[in-house]
Amino acid sequence: MRIDSLLLTNFRNFTTALIRPGKGVNIFIGDNGSGKTNLLEAIFTLCLGRSQRGARDTMMVRENGENYFRLEGVGEVDGREVRFTCAYEKGLRKKITVDDNPVRISKLYELISIISMAPDDVALFTGSPSVRRRFLDLHLSQASPSYLADLSDYNKALAQKNSFLKDHPGDECPFDPLLVEYGCRIMTARHKFIHFLMALAPGYYDQIIDIGTAPETPTFNCEYRPNVPFISQEEVASSFEARLLANRRKEEILETAVVGPHRDDIEFAINKFPAKGYGSQGELRSAAVAVMMAAANFLESRRGEKPILLLDEIFAELDHGRREHLAKLFDGFEQIFLTTAIEPPKALNERAVFYKITAGQVEGD
Repeated sequence: MRIDSLLLTNFRNFTTALIRPGKGVNIFIGDNGSGKTNLLEAIFTLCLGRSQRGARDTMMVRENGENYFRLEGVGEVDGREVRFTCAYEKGLRKKITVDDNPVRISKLYELISIISMAPDDVALFTGSPSVRRRFLDLHLSQASPSYLADLSDYNKALAQKNSFLKDHPGDECPFDPLLVEYGCRIMTARHKFIHFLMALAPGYYDQIIDIGTAPETPTFNCEYRPNVPFISQEEVASSFEARLLANRRKEEILETAVVGPHRDDIEFAINKFPAKGYGSQGELRSAAVAVMMAAANFLESRRGEKPILLLDEIFAELDHGRREHLAKLFDGFEQIFLTTAIEPPKALNERAVFYKITAGQVEGD
C-alpha cells in the first residue's frame, strides 16, 4: 500500500490542504501546534476510518468552520490505483467509500495496513487495560478479517448479555454460548500475536537502547494475561465455560459480564520489573517503539507487505547518536510519514521529501 495524494477539508486545524507524498520518507517539519500530528491523524483516519489517538469523529471537525470533515486519497493497493474517501458530518454517520462505492470500515482493514508511533504510546504501559486491548484489536484486525468479524460479533453478544443481566435477573443467560464461541477465537489469536511480539520486541528494545551484546535474559518482555486461563487452544472453551459458571452469581449481582476477553490484559516488564511504575520515560518510549516494530513485522508476515509507517516526533529528547541508531530500524519500509520539530536523522534525511507545516498550511520542497 502507498498513498500518492491526500486532500484534507475541515479537518482539525486544516481548512484545506493537498499533499502529494512520495515513495520512501516524507518529512513534515513545523513548530509545535502547527498541525503535524493532525496531519498524521488524517492519514490514519483515511486509511482505517478511525483516529489512532482515540478521538471521536466530532472532535476532528475544524473548530469555527463547517460541521463536517472530508478526507480524500489516492493510493496503490496490490499494484492498482484505488481512491478512498472518509467523510463525517455532525449528527450523521461517517461515510467511507472505495472507488466511489460505499463500504464498511472493515473493507479498509482488508485493503490497508498502517502502524503509528508517537510519544503517547507510553500509555501502552502506563494506561488502563483497555488501552492494551485496543492495541491488540487494532493490529489483529489489520492482520485478519476473521478476527475483526469475531470481535464485532463478540461485542454485540456482550452488549446483549449485559442488557439481559439487567432485565432478567436470575435467569440463565442465552448469550454465553456465543461469547464462548467468538471469545475463544479472539483469545487464541491474541495468544499467537503476543507470542510473536515476545520473540521480536526484546531484540528491538536492545537495539534501540544500544546494548552492546545480548543480555543473558531479556531486558524487555511482555506476556498475555487473559481473563480466562489459557492452558491450550483445545482447552480454552471448557475453561471459559467453567469460569462463566463460577462467576454467574457475581455477574447477576453486578448486572454486567465479568468473564471474557473484554477483560484481558498484557503485562510488560523491563529488567524483570513491571514497566508501569518502574521504567523511566526514555525506557518506556524505547519499549513502545520496540513493540510497534514487532507489530509491523507481524502485519508484514500476515499480509506479505510492510505497512505504511507514521512516526510522530519519536526522535524528540534523544541525543544525535541515539536518533541515528533508531532511524536505521526503519530501513525497507516503502512509505514513511515523519513529523519533527528538530533536524531529522541522517539515515532518513538522505532519502526524504520535505514539507513545511505552518498553522494548518502545507508547503512542499
